[in-house]
Amino acid sequence: MNAKETENENREKPDVVFEDKEKRISRNIQIKDIFLGELNERLDPGDIEGLTKSIAQVGVLEPLLVRPVGDKFEVIAGGRRFRAAGIAGVKTVPCVVKELDDISALKASFHENEERKSASPLEYGMLCWKLAQRAESIKDVADNLGKTQMWVESRINAYELYRKANIKLAEKGPHGRYNGEDNEEPALGIVDANQIMQAISSPSVKRYIARVGGNREEVRTKLVKDLSEEYPKLNPQQRKKLMRLVRQTPEISVAELAEKVIQEPLGIKISLSFNAESSKKIQDEAQRNDQSVENWIRKIVMDQIRLIESQAKETDRMVRE
Repeated sequence: MNAKETENENREKPDVVFEDKEKRISRNIQIKDIFLGELNERLDPGDIEGLTKSIAQVGVLEPLLVRPVGDKFEVIAGGRRFRAAGIAGVKTVPCVVKELDDISALKASFHENEERKSASPLEYGMLCWKLAQRAESIKDVADNLGKTQMWVESRINAYELYRKANIKLAEKGPHGRYNGEDNEEPALGIVDANQIMQAISSPSVKRYIARVGGNREEVRTKLVKDLSEEYPKLNPQQRKKLMRLVRQTPEISVAELAEKVIQEPLGIKISLSFNAESSKKIQDEAQRNDQSVENWIRKIVMDQIRLIESQAKETDRMVRE
């Protein structure tokens, strides 16, 4: 195999935390010499009771990935196993030791979560956010993780919502609905987090925050919290209207804008079809009036409504007289 073929093979090979060969050369390290650093923190380690019982019975079967830090070892992948082993009273755990910089360590942590499907969108967002602090751009983060920029940005937005307003997103259940939607008001999902953070980051809202003065971060955080509180009360169409109003008039309170959206009558969308002869006449007439077919039909409908209203008023006047 030539050098080019080897390069192509390596590029196509999926990222894994460590290879089977590396698992065979793992070594036992005393648990007192291992620690969880900032790179492996989790928002919620989840229920590890079952894992703890298993480790107490048979030990840690899958090695942790660690990196040397002085005379200690930092957990890069395997945080839940490390926690459970500590609770189980295990003295040593199998580890694969690798020299890793922060970016490589975060990539390894990400790919373990991918392999195990053990992270929430919010935790992926925290990991992407940490990578973004160390990378040159969001594109670099996406390239490092093998994801699209949109995927990375949406997860970072979810984490920003939590970081700024302490709001966790609901996760989708087995039927594609967010937990809480069946018996309560709709919960915030990752799309909602994107829309909220995009509105807060829009130029008009940024200008408003700058004009207000004082602590800009406090103003921004209040807007995020207010939007997150009002958002679940609205349907998807109303949420879009609220986002538009927030961008247009950020000086008006979110609660007031949301109430305005709720009170607005719903729009009507109608699908009409015509035969070929009628379609030709409509297109010709719209063209003569220098309008699109949609606008021309809309004008006819509104003219007819005004005529009916005018006739109704005239009838009422004649009855009163």
